[in-house]
Amino acid sequence: MCLAQIQALGLTAVSEAVPDVAFGPFQWDHADALLSWAQTRDDLLQWSGPHFTFPLDREQLSDYASSACNSRWLVSGIDTSTGAVVAHAELNILPDHHLGQIRRVAVAPSARGQRIGTSLMDWLVGFAFTELRLHRLELVVFSFNEPARRCYAAAGFVEEGYAHHARKGTDGSWDLVYMAVLAE
Repeated sequence: MCLAQIQALGLTAVSEAVPDVAFGPFQWDHADALLSWAQTRDDLLQWSGPHFTFPLDREQLSDYASSACNSRWLVSGIDTSTGAVVAHAELNILPDHHLGQIRRVAVAPSARGQRIGTSLMDWLVGFAFTELRLHRLELVVFSFNEPARRCYAAAGFVEEGYAHHARKGTDGSWDLVYMAVLAE
């Protein structure tokens, strides 16, 4: 399935737990939401790793959005009752290996704690395994980000390893946790 086919699918409601949120392709008019979520250098590092530089700006997001292709998809979560962007994720696909890499997962600060991240992960896992027929999904999360780790575990991801002192935040070194889930 190519990106054009995904875009043709439009937004898809994902769960009864969060019925007012739908997921679909990132659109340029979602950029303002992403820009507002990264208020500090650490916010940006936690969301994007070293991919972007602080402060995040429209030029960096434009380059990011324009580089999306059939093997790299950008997904937005939209609150269908308000039209607000409430989540974002990137799915990289390595089709020769039946592998997907989930990166740059974020939930709007005002929407955290409402199971939106869990719904996003459930949708990504289901889509990757059912529609794309991938065998494995993997991601990396900072060890201190307990809410994200719980969210990923709830979607079936298991911890596979650690990278100690992998990134430098303003409060010192940050450890990474590698997580993955296999298709059943």
